[in-house]
Amino acid sequence: MIQKVSAVVLCLLLFSCGGKDEKMDFSKAGMKSSEVEVFEISKSDVSRIIEIPGSIIPSEEIQVFSEISGRIQKINFKEGQRVQKGALLVQVDTDILRAQRKQLKVQLELAQKDESRKKSLLAAKGISTEEYERSFSGLESIQAEIGLIDVQISKGEIRAPFSGRVGLRRVSDGAYISPTTMITTLVKDDEVKIEFAISERYASLVKAGQKVDFKASGNEQVYHAEVYAFESTISADSRMLTIRAKMKNDQNLFPGTFVTLSYNLGQEKDAMMIPAGSIIPVLKGQKIMVVRNGVVVDVPVELGLRTSDKVQVMGEINPGDQVLTSGLLAVRAGMPVTVKKAQK
Repeated sequence: MIQKVSAVVLCLLLFSCGGKDEKMDFSKAGMKSSEVEVFEISKSDVSRIIEIPGSIIPSEEIQVFSEISGRIQKINFKEGQRVQKGALLVQVDTDILRAQRKQLKVQLELAQKDESRKKSLLAAKGISTEEYERSFSGLESIQAEIGLIDVQISKGEIRAPFSGRVGLRRVSDGAYISPTTMITTLVKDDEVKIEFAISERYASLVKAGQKVDFKASGNEQVYHAEVYAFESTISADSRMLTIRAKMKNDQNLFPGTFVTLSYNLGQEKDAMMIPAGSIIPVLKGQKIMVVRNGVVVDVPVELGLRTSDKVQVMGEINPGDQVLTSGLLAVRAGMPVTVKKAQK
């Protein structure tokens, strides 16, 4: 039994000693170098064209409500119809308001006669100034009430504040509505806005008047818009700057549509671009594998501009560095390699 235990202990000691010998670097192990293909980094001027998502939003959009309560007498629009500014959309019943106005008109006539009589008595010193002022104040009060009624009556006509297209109606003829009842929506559709956001690192390059090209979802036509405004601050949550561009609508663009934009921010001087396939995602960002003195070295990088096949990289890299483009899964940092083919 003692001999068996000793044999086990001896085996464990030998195994642990062997484990230490295995932790040698690749250069001392006499490993045959792998053949790899590389891309030689160089500096070049690249157009700052970034591909970003965005959305079409209406140039102007409102939800139509009534400012007074009442029963709908007439709906004067059809769903999806284009209407002109000032067009009557809905007529709300104002009969009660008109009856109140007639009642106030009778009171006004009496108040005018009373004010006129007391004015004459004041001139003849038959009444005090205070008594006349009460009569005059009563007259003005009735006039103000009539003015308020007139405003309420005018609110019974719900008109389009701008030309555009009405949406689906949410009410029916004869329905009783209040200021909280939505009637429909109205969208100005002869012009649309495109809203998108870019990284804060490009914020200083944004200027009004810049051009953006975009394609709408399900539509291969390329549209052109012009930047006209952007937010005054960068979002603390997303670290992005929100931008808006606008363009005339050919009636084929609908608010809410997803778009893909191509935004040209000018020239990036001395950019170092590498094939997009050489980027390796890691836990804390991205890295590339660079061949230096015949050995693979991991280099953390930050990404910048993108083209159809290349990505701008920034980090501890220099022109002339050779970035692996093949064998990325077969090699590790510290392994010796032989450059089979170099691209520039």
